[in-house]
Amino acid sequence: MARTRESTRTRIIFCTSMTLSIFLIGPCFPSAASGTEMPEGARGVYFPSACLSGRSFEAIVHYMQAAGLDLAVLHAKDPLGRLFWESGNPIARDMGASSGKTPIETAVSTLKDKGIWTAAKVDVFQDSILVKHFPEMGVMDSETGVLWADHKGLHWANPYDRRVWEYTVDLCLELIDLGVDEIQFDYVRFPSDGNMSTLEYPIVIEGTSPEECIGRFLAYAHSRLKPKGAIISVDLFGMTAWKTDDFGVGQVLELIAPHVDVICPMLYPSHFPKNFLNLENPGQYPHRVMKSSLEAMKKRTDKDVRPWIQGFWYTPVEIDAQLRGVSEAGIQAWTVWHPSGRYAETFRALEMHAGSSFPEPVMYPPLENLRGRGDLVLPGRSEIINFTRYREGYSILSLDESTQEKYEYATIMGVVSTLDESIADRILTARGIALSSWANRYAKDTHIVDLIVADLDVDPRRMRAEPIYIDWDGTAVFSRTVPPEILALYESYGEDVQSSLVENNTSPQLRTRALRTPILGPKRGV
Repeated sequence: MARTRESTRTRIIFCTSMTLSIFLIGPCFPSAASGTEMPEGARGVYFPSACLSGRSFEAIVHYMQAAGLDLAVLHAKDPLGRLFWESGNPIARDMGASSGKTPIETAVSTLKDKGIWTAAKVDVFQDSILVKHFPEMGVMDSETGVLWADHKGLHWANPYDRRVWEYTVDLCLELIDLGVDEIQFDYVRFPSDGNMSTLEYPIVIEGTSPEECIGRFLAYAHSRLKPKGAIISVDLFGMTAWKTDDFGVGQVLELIAPHVDVICPMLYPSHFPKNFLNLENPGQYPHRVMKSSLEAMKKRTDKDVRPWIQGFWYTPVEIDAQLRGVSEAGIQAWTVWHPSGRYAETFRALEMHAGSSFPEPVMYPPLENLRGRGDLVLPGRSEIINFTRYREGYSILSLDESTQEKYEYATIMGVVSTLDESIADRILTARGIALSSWANRYAKDTHIVDLIVADLDVDPRRMRAEPIYIDWDGTAVFSRTVPPEILALYESYGEDVQSSLVENNTSPQLRTRALRTPILGPKRGV
């Protein structure tokens, strides 16, 4: 039974080549939750919340497909307690736990369309949002009487409290309903850093050790998720491969394995302590640490093992060494972890294996493909806001007339956003501003606005509707001085557009709707 304790203190002990075989698809077992089958040798990468949408998401998926990867681990609930989907859970809604950006739904749909298995990473007992709203569910500080915080300042939910269990599993059921193939639990443990001497658990389960508590939580999760057909995996500290008893966090392999389908040890070589395996610096031996640890773990469980690969701090050669260690231990499944989702080194390692380079992702039409187009004319309410001649290599931009209501194209940022992105790249490159093609479009536009402001020596808040000329095939300097023959052509287009709008009795409001439907086609003149 659970009982309240006035003071409970818990002591925590701190404790160059790859073979093609790692890419072979093994037997599958089904997830009734999604109606699809998980490859037994699923291989993939982790998607942090910042990479669940946009350019980063597209790039990672592109390289995953180029490398033949088939698993995406999506961060659905983070250590703060933020949810990256629009939760209908009453507690989550009342707390405002769903992030302002909720991209999980779209990410899952996109990945499933591409045949990629999706696992939702759910951080369980580290949850600052939950315990700030419900301190009685949290781990307390026996000295201060307030919520205990670890070295990062984050708060922990009480692993003994069944209300925390119920909240977590309720959220997982929502994720299954969204189409997620697998629930991957993380932070399924007790705290491991901070002032451990002041830890206090207001509720405990009498006669239950931390490791038994973790096992009982997973048994409870299994009882509710399995009827939905969910595949369940769990992230474990790397030392669980070697320690047969609890080393302070409540993770013992034999008490966890019966309740999950996949074991995911975090075998980051750089995280192992000095003299592990008699190595002065284990991080310098990624192959040995990975292979030996997996061989040790396989002796203790017959469950599927899918290790985490250290994709941060390491070179492609060191990442490759880990992957060889996995393969030589008789395991095909793995997931690469990089906290920021930066996988350039990982995909270089996989290119080494493939013996060829992966194609770059095409996020938007390259400038070479635009060269054959006719003139681009984007009309605003009173001005042509973007006149681009692709063959000749120049553009004229102009703010539109300002109005009392908010109007995007009355601002220089709004007008700059109408430039083709490959032209924006050309301008930035010509001006010595190095940005990756993966860079956020807003970042590129911000740099271009800065260039306009500097070149014209103007206050962007006081700019008027006057032509701005940019010869992006030449010096790429913005100027108010437009060559006369080019200005005449620009003005003639403006007269044609205005005449067309008048003839069709188009209101100013309707004109703005045409901004994304440009007039294309060659015209007389320069």
